[in-house]
Parts: sequence; structure tokens; C-alpha cells
Amino acid sequence: MNGSDRIRILIVENEGLVGCDMAACLTGLGYRVVGTCPTGEEALRLYDELRPELVLMDVHLDGALDGIETTKRLQQKGDVAVVYVTACADQETVQRARETQPHGYLLKPFNQDELRLAVEVAATRHLNDLARVRREQSYFEAFQSLADGVIAADLAGVIVFMNPAAARITGWEQQQVVGRSLHEVFRIYHASGEPAAVELSSATQPAAERTVWLTTLNGNRVAVQDRSTPLRDQAGQLTGVVILFRGLSVTVSEEPPSPSPAERAAQAPLVDVVESISDPLIALDSRWQLIYANASAQKLFERGPEKLLGANLWDLLPTATRESHYEALAHALLHRESVTRELYFEEKQTWLEVRGHPFAEGLLVLMQDITSRREEAERRNRMDRLESLGLLARGFAHEFNNLLTVLLGNISLAEMRLRSAVQLPELHTAKHATLQAQGLVQQLLTFARGGAPIKRPTQLGDLVEQFFLHHSRATRIEYRLELAPHLPNLAVDPAQIRRLLGNLIRNAEQAQPEGGVITVRCLAADPGEMFPHDMLSDLPSLPTGVVIEVNDRGEGISTENLAHIFEPYFSTRKAENATGLGLTVCESIAKAHGGSIAVRSEAANGTTVRFYLPVDAEGEEVDAMGISSAFESAPQSSVPRILVLEDDPLVRSLIVRNLSSQNYEIAESAEGSETVRLYQESLVEGRPYDLVILDLSIPNGMGGVRAMERLRQLDPEVLAIVSSGYSDDPVMAKPAAYGFAAVLPKPYEPADMIRLVKTVLAQRTVRK
Repeated sequence: MNGSDRIRILIVENEGLVGCDMAACLTGLGYRVVGTCPTGEEALRLYDELRPELVLMDVHLDGALDGIETTKRLQQKGDVAVVYVTACADQETVQRARETQPHGYLLKPFNQDELRLAVEVAATRHLNDLARVRREQSYFEAFQSLADGVIAADLAGVIVFMNPAAARITGWEQQQVVGRSLHEVFRIYHASGEPAAVELSSATQPAAERTVWLTTLNGNRVAVQDRSTPLRDQAGQLTGVVILFRGLSVTVSEEPPSPSPAERAAQAPLVDVVESISDPLIALDSRWQLIYANASAQKLFERGPEKLLGANLWDLLPTATRESHYEALAHALLHRESVTRELYFEEKQTWLEVRGHPFAEGLLVLMQDITSRREEAERRNRMDRLESLGLLARGFAHEFNNLLTVLLGNISLAEMRLRSAVQLPELHTAKHATLQAQGLVQQLLTFARGGAPIKRPTQLGDLVEQFFLHHSRATRIEYRLELAPHLPNLAVDPAQIRRLLGNLIRNAEQAQPEGGVITVRCLAADPGEMFPHDMLSDLPSLPTGVVIEVNDRGEGISTENLAHIFEPYFSTRKAENATGLGLTVCESIAKAHGGSIAVRSEAANGTTVRFYLPVDAEGEEVDAMGISSAFESAPQSSVPRILVLEDDPLVRSLIVRNLSSQNYEIAESAEGSETVRLYQESLVEGRPYDLVILDLSIPNGMGGVRAMERLRQLDPEVLAIVSSGYSDDPVMAKPAAYGFAAVLPKPYEPADMIRLVKTVLAQRTVRK
């Protein structure tokens, strides 16, 4: 077990069940959870007692302090890493949190893998920071205590550090020299009176000492022995020099002997070290003319020294580069300042980081190829856009699905009332458009968060057949279905599988703009036909799952593009405004079901996509009505009483009207604490509610999970349905784990709610 596994963790979470789940999850992963608490005040007290190294902090807490203010006070107490674990995704909260420089920001709801990854990254970063601080402090203390003088300078010869011994020998104050030129402070001469250069040890020769004469601040000459070594970064690139020297008891008349030829051969002057730098390095005069270029620079510009030296820098670069960067470099040249720019060298199709330092009358310019870094930054930027899309999707999903519930509910009620009198195709069209809008929201959620599937027993062959009954077929495309009989029922999320199938069919249609054939097969998995990475275990003797295969005869995918097809935003049809998200969504759905998706294609020879879905032996499933299998049948009372928690007044009104039409006795509430109060009053009166319907998310209030936790404390036999537009929430995927009997995803039709309520009431547990 490594160090990050045993890091001390404090959980600050105002929802007790969530805090306990996090603690149990982290303990199971081998971490050491030292405590949990619901308030910021208690967190500050526990920090003094337990000294945690990592704090998982909710933003909304019980008590006067919120999570962000608590973090600020914790950071005043000591060096502690903080990861915010919250449902808050608004810009104001994120900006306040960013000011505390957290080690992570984990958005609720999250799964175990996301929690583990957030803790691993934060713990590793925190431990590395502590190690770096200790290392730097030890270096600083060691240099400060050395009897020898130590001076460190950067690549441009600007001093960045001097210890007290060096200050004593040179006569300069430590605060005076930082930022000054090395040649101004460390002025050394040979015995002959000629200026001496700083000489560095080479890569193959150990550092050698020599005796030179140092001119101090007050003009005295002191004999010193010095030894210099290159200062390199973690990548091995030269970044500066460190000089160690000590004063000798030698008078001016006692001239030190000159170094022998062997000693001189063992030393390499600075120019030799500069020549060995792998990155291009050039020196410019005040008129932008090159006065020096190392071998790497000559290779970059594809010119020898005879053509390069004397050339104007801007003549070597494209005009667009001059327009973008001339002002910044000219300012650095004029004001003797360092400057860093990133420019695109079009001739080489390369991104360069250009670092300029004042040097004589011009600039010393070091250029580093950062093309791979830029590509990685672009990849991270795409992932940040993904995360932003996830925040946006989750931010709007709740409200948008509430509106869709109202639209779908009222359209359905209007259909039911008018069906006997007149046929209205406009109502059917409006209802179909509402269902399409639901699919778009769910696709966003699936793409952004991976979408925990709400599984139901499903016959995949029937699902595929039903899909094509409602699919708008493309012109000049022939659709062929090959559905094997007697396939096993699998626990899947039908909406997600339809979404996956729709994306694959759409890709196959777009691959054949002039017409063609699309073949869809649904069959038991045959190990002999599986793609190599489709099989997740040894070859079974019996089929272990079902395969959906989509084949087209279109243009195919090149080998180069095939490696990138599952990357977000990758598309070969950018001119057609393709988003590049379709296959990414499909991969998310496949992984969420424990399956795999593979593509086989050759340019001009068509494409076959195979989705393998294993028999799910794990996980909780709900039946076709959304009822958890953890609840069994039981008798029903004569007049059921139902308590509703829903913050949106339009949705709440629709629910009440819908259930009242079935002669149920309904009580409504808009916030979780009110729901708990009403339920407690019913218990006191001896007339407990037969069923509670809880909205999962209540902005700025107690939501369904916390309300259910309180209700179960009052009545362990409480019967409840959870409803939400967040289909990717773990509660919707595993309702029984949180005490719920069934799930009702938004939006839904009134008839679906009535059927679910009747079924749950008929199957409820006998109250003790």
C-alpha cells in the first residue's frame, strides 16, 4: 500500500447517508478516513484533533460556515489539501472555490471510480507538494549554512540566489544582488589580469576547482577557488549555473599559479555547454540581427552559420509571426526584461516556446519545440469543453425535464380526453417532438457523465424491431434486419440502447450519401466471430450475451482515422457540421452496461460496428414498470394516501391532478423538511401515508435522498418512489440501495405514473 493510500482523510458532508457512503467507499479502497462531520465549525475542531491531510468538502453545510469559508480557515491552520464534493456548478460558486486553490472539484452525483480518481490525484499532488517544499527547504538551509559561497544564476546570467558566505566574500548584500548580472557581481580575473569566464564541468568530466581573482564591491581583489556546474530542469534542459567558491588567504603579491594544460582540458567553457544544448539558442543584437546560433538553431532554420549570422530574425519568420509577436519582444529588448511567447513556425509545422533574456545590447533567445505540449493542451481543452458540457447539461436537465414533464403530461391528458370525440394529429406530433426533446437531454447527460443505466428486463430483438417501426428512413437506403429468435432477456436501459442504435444507424446512413444497404443483426454472441477486444473473458461454452451489429457498404474509415473515432469531437464531416460526439456517446453507453463496442472498417469497403452486451450478473435491475426487485408483493389498503415532494409548482400540480383522478388521497410539499414533517404528523395521527413520491433534486433545499434518509429513521417500512430528470444519478440506477421501491424518470406520461403507482402499491411491504 503506497503513501497516498494511507493519507488521512476528513469528510465534511451535511447529508449523513452520502458521507457514510463516501467513507465506506474510501475505506474499501484502502484509504484512512479519520472522521466525518456535517458542519464547518466541527470540521475546524476535528482538524485540530485529527490533523487530516486531505479534506473532502461539501459547499452547502449545516451551520453558519459554508464549505468554501471553512476551507479558507483550514488553510490558515495548516497545509491541507481540499477537494470540493458538491452539486454546485454555478459560475459564482466555482469562482469562489477556485480562489482557495483546491486540489479537485468533484460534481455530484459521482460514481466510485470518479471518487477514487479525484482522491488519488489530490493525494498524489499533495504529497508531491509536501516533498518538494521539504526538499527546497533542505536545499535552502544547506546552502545558507555552507561556509563556501554559493551563487545561482539563470541562463541569461541573472542572479537568482546568493548565500551569506557569498555575500561576505563579495561584499554585496544578498538583497542587492538578486536580479543583477552575474558578471557585475562575480567579476573574476586570471593572474595575468585578463578577465576569466565561468567554466562549467562537461557531461563526461567531473567539476574541477581553479584559483582566480575576484574583485569585490569595494574594489579589493580576493583570491578564490571556484567550481561551477550546470543547473538543469527535470527534462534535462540547461536553465542556469551554480557557482561554489571559497576565499583563500593569498595576498595580491602572491599570484596563484596558472592552471596546467591537463586542468584546462578537464574544463569546458560556457560556450561549449551552450553548443551542447539540444534546443535552438540564438543571440540577437539591438537591431534584431543574429550574432550567434548554436547547432540546433542552424538545423531549425536550415541555414549554416555563414547565412544565419547577420540575418534579421524577422526575415527568418513568417510575416504573421512578426505581427503577432514583434511588440512583446521589442518591449523586452527596450526595457531589458525577460519575455516568453509561443509562436507557430509554419515552415516546420511546429509550435515553439520562445524565451528571451536580456543579453549584452540585445536578447538571448532559447526556442523549445512544444508541439506535443500544445497538442496535449488542445486535448485537455477538449476535455474541459466536455466537462463544461457536463456542467451545462446537468444545470439545465432538472428544469428542462420538469418543463418536458408538464408538456408531455398535459398533451397526454388532452389526448385521453379528446380521443373519443375527435382525432387530433397535431397533439400526436407535439407529443412526439416532446419525446425527441427528452432524448436529446438524455444524450447530453449520457455523453457528459457516462449515464448510469436504469436497467429493465428487455428482449433486444424486439427492441431493435420496435426501433425501426418509428425510425425515419433515409432515401435510397435499403434496411435489412436479421434478428435471431429466442434470445435471452437482458437487463438494459432501453432508452440508452435505442440512443446507441440511433447513432450507429445515422452514421451508416451518412456514410452512403448516394444510397446503399444497411444490415442490422441481433444475435447471440458467438466467440468465434467476436472481434479480438470484444471478448472480456475466456471463450465460454455457451453464449454469454447478445451482439447488435450494424454494417454499411459506404466509404469506410481510413486506418489513420480509425484510431481516433471514439475521441470527443473527432469527425471527418466537419464541413457538414457534424459534432463528433455520436460514437463517444455509444462508447459511454456500452461501458455503462459492462459491454464493449468495436469497429472494423477499411477505406472504400464499408464499416461494421459490433456492440457486445454481456449477461449482467451484477447490479440491481428494475422491471418494465421501474420497480426494484428488492421489494415483494403485499396487500393494499382501501383508500391509499400518497405524499408528494416536488419543488416545481407546474409539475406538482400535474401530479396531484393525475393521482386525484384515481381517487387517491394526496398531500403535497415543495421541500424535503416539509415532507418529513407531514409524514411524522401522519404517524402521530395513526394514519401513515401508503406511498411517498420524492423528487431527487431540490435546489437550495432538502432533496429526495436526504428526505428519504430522515423518513427511514421515522419509519423503516416507508414505501417511496424516486423521480428525477437526472437519469445518470446512481440513485436512479440502484434505487433499493437508497431505500426506494421504484424509479420514475422525467419526463413521463400521466398513464406511466398511474401504472407505476398502482403496481408499487400492490407490491408494497406489509407494514409491521
